[in-house]
Amino acid sequence: MLLAMSVMLCLASGVLWGYLQVNFQQLVQKQTDTFAHTITQQAANSAAEMLMADDHLALSAMLENLVRSSENIHSIAILDEKKNAVAQAMGKHLIQNPFSKIYQADILFHDITAGFIQLKIDHNIIRESLAKTQNTLTLIIFGIGILAILSSIFIARKLTQPLKQLQEITQLVAQGDLDPDLPIIKNNEVGDLIKSFKHMLKGLRDKESIEGKFNTYFSKDIAKDILSDLKEAKKPLKSVTGSVLFVDIVGFTQLSETQSPQQIAHILNQYYSLLHQVSKIYWGSVDNYIGDGAMLTFGVHVNDPKHPINAICAAQVFIRLSESLNLQRTKENLPPLQFRLGLHCGEMLAGAIGDHERMQFTITGDTVNLAARLCDLANPDKLIISEQIYLHSSCEALLVTEACQSFLVKGKKHPINGYAVIGLAPQFNRLLMQQESELKAMQEYV
Repeated sequence: MLLAMSVMLCLASGVLWGYLQVNFQQLVQKQTDTFAHTITQQAANSAAEMLMADDHLALSAMLENLVRSSENIHSIAILDEKKNAVAQAMGKHLIQNPFSKIYQADILFHDITAGFIQLKIDHNIIRESLAKTQNTLTLIIFGIGILAILSSIFIARKLTQPLKQLQEITQLVAQGDLDPDLPIIKNNEVGDLIKSFKHMLKGLRDKESIEGKFNTYFSKDIAKDILSDLKEAKKPLKSVTGSVLFVDIVGFTQLSETQSPQQIAHILNQYYSLLHQVSKIYWGSVDNYIGDGAMLTFGVHVNDPKHPINAICAAQVFIRLSESLNLQRTKENLPPLQFRLGLHCGEMLAGAIGDHERMQFTITGDTVNLAARLCDLANPDKLIISEQIYLHSSCEALLVTEACQSFLVKGKKHPINGYAVIGLAPQFNRLLMQQESELKAMQEYV
């Protein structure tokens, strides 16, 4: 835009230069013609009596004085009525091919034409003066154009440089860098834009910090689900299908009596950390910690048609890792930990419950209750699965279990069938061992 304005300025200056040149040339020509006519008329008036008296010497002297008085006069001559030269004077600055113009006036004596006077004006001097003026104007116009272009470039760079930096910073922000170095500009619109951008970045950093903190208190999938629509005051309950795995520490009450609060907190942190790691591997989520127990869901927050077998795999890896944890605790003369696990699948409700001042995101329904009851019935370091899990298509021919058992469950009129899982098919066992080794290495690194 500035360059276009500079070009327009140059064009306007060029038009002005042309207009001044034409007018100046006309003005100089008009002044020259006036000067020449005045000189010839005055000379004609003065020469009348001398011409009638045939005083050629006086005429020559007059003409010499006129020539000396102006450099523009190339020559001047007095002619009689027959146009024969009577007196003549030549200018001192004569050139070979003069660009001249002849002016003529009648010499009158009592209204009788006694002769003529001819004046030849040298226009080369005038042309040189015009050329100098034109060159000066050209230099001025050229200087204005160069100055306008340089000023445009300088102003454009001053304006666009911070905008380009802001564009690059925007790309960095899009890539996840929320603390870039912003240019320092004050007292103009670009400075106001950068201040607004800085304020926006602060808001994004605060939002990222809140989300990060939020993810530490909730499973990532749950947090993502809650934050997916911040306009909703309350996440509505929705019907979902998935698997629910309950894990509980055996004899936690007696353990709490013999251990200090700091030791109990250390045990729970280790235990919850293992649960979190195994749930992530198999696309599950730790939905809730309940005292010394935990509730894990599979296929609830992430679509997973094989959620039953993934839940079983997560439980088996956890049991194996807990054995390694107990070996370490034995070396430190600490009591071993044992766990009960119960797994069931089916429909349930997922969403927020509570009022607008205090809400909790949870999973509820008969499926959740039955999984919790199975956990209570399990033997130490054993996983009990429901018949629905056992008969699910994803578990077909992959499970090694004890014989089916019928359990009377609180709240159920009829007994339910359950299976204690011994292990998995050989191909799954190899995969579990590999993942177990990776998690062990991760725990040792941490």
